[in-house]
Amino acid sequence: MSRYSSSGSTGHTCEYVPSWGGYYRLTWYVDYYYSRMRYPRRFQRDTDENGARRFCKKWDIEFPEVQE
Repeated sequence: MSRYSSSGSTGHTCEYVPSWGGYYRLTWYVDYYYSRMRYPRRFQRDTDENGARRFCKKWDIEFPEVQE
């Protein structure tokens, strides 16, 4: 893909965070360009199990195993 076209996001990850009853942290990167310079920007969100399962299914990544 060209840097001038929409490339979407990359580097999708999902991890289980066991604090406060447990939740899932979703992370991904989006490339932004300014004057020929590439600036990857990181995004992250916290969600419940159902949201994490949808995210993993959409991006074809492995759902994290909960270790208690």
